[in-house]
Amino acid sequence: MKKIGLFGGTFDPIHNGHLIIAEFLRDELNLHEIWFIPSKLHPLKNNKDITSADLRLRMVELAIQNNEYFKVCDIEIKRVGISYTIQTIDDLLKSYHNLYPKFFFFIGMDNVNELHRWKDPLQILKKSQVVAFGRPGFIPEDSCKQYLPYIQFVYVPLLEISSTDIRNRLKEGRTVRYLLPDAVWQLIKQEKLYR
Repeated sequence: MKKIGLFGGTFDPIHNGHLIIAEFLRDELNLHEIWFIPSKLHPLKNNKDITSADLRLRMVELAIQNNEYFKVCDIEIKRVGISYTIQTIDDLLKSYHNLYPKFFFFIGMDNVNELHRWKDPLQILKKSQVVAFGRPGFIPEDSCKQYLPYIQFVYVPLLEISSTDIRNRLKEGRTVRYLLPDAVWQLIKQEKLYR
């Protein structure tokens, strides 16, 4: 059985905080690999101003290129329309059944209170081990209490880095040095992103 972490997101752009979380969870959960899954269209977000899927995929590839345990999975980029987590997990279970995978699906603790808004949350919890990462102090709302017994909570060191803050800093002409990998920064400059 191969233990694989699934780390989805828009990654617009991917930053060092994402990489630290992924490496910490890989070590903490003794995972064989982490698969980064950039989303094409997010069902619960405004996708109007999102960077093109191809460029976000390229940023992820550049960010993880020096970690042998990190892989990129373009399943949602290739899919037409909005991707739902349950659809991605089902497709991965079919495509990689020969690995006998056990998938660990990562979500930030703040997303636990949003699970009731996801498509088929109970099926997600049944077909993967959902891992909620964050700092101590999470307070679950009533809407998610039925899911809590099936979620593994892991406390991780979080840096106060966000993709939104990086985009805003770049719009304002401020530095983003050390917030994201150099290779990602070079691509952002080359493509004149977030200006």
